[in-house]
Parts: sequence; C-alpha cells; structure tokens
Amino acid sequence: MAESNHSNQPLAPPLAPVSINDILRDADALVALMGKESLDVVAELANTLTISAHAAGARDIEEAARDVQRAASADGPVVLAAAMRALTEAIARTERAVAA
Repeated sequence: MAESNHSNQPLAPPLAPVSINDILRDADALVALMGKESLDVVAELANTLTISAHAAGARDIEEAARDVQRAASADGPVVLAAAMRALTEAIARTERAVAA
C-alpha cells in the first residue's frame, strides 16, 4: 500500500503534457474510481488529478481535487461527499467552459 502524502507536495509530475481536454476525458472515470477505493487510494488519485489539472491550467478542477485529497488524508472521521460533489461540479463547469 502506498504511503499517504500528508504534505501538499506532488507525488510525481505528469508523464506527458496534459491538456484540459485530456483532464476532462479522464476526470469522470477518476471520480467513479474514487467512489470505490480506500481513502489512501482516493488521496493518491486526487493528488494525481491535482497535478494534471495544474499542468493543464484547469484551476477549478485543481482546487477541487486538492480539497478531495485533503479530506481523504484527514485524521479522524472522513466525509468525502461535499468534496467529491464540488469536484464533480468543477469538472462540469470546466466542460461547459471548454464547450462554449
């Protein structure tokens, strides 16, 4: 099992240049995967999405993914519903902005 990253330091840079369209193509699948995984995996996936969204300039998604990472990494009881909803809404807003 991977160690959780309690600091806000990225685990690794994206493997290839990422565009907003790349983020949007993969974001829904990542959110669905997060709903099925342990908190450590959710934190890792959210960190990966944060890094990719930053590289693509998708600030809204980046901030929401960072919030999911923080929530999933928190000590004590963890409630991800609000952070996951905010991430889903950020993805939808970005999709609408790209489509406009």
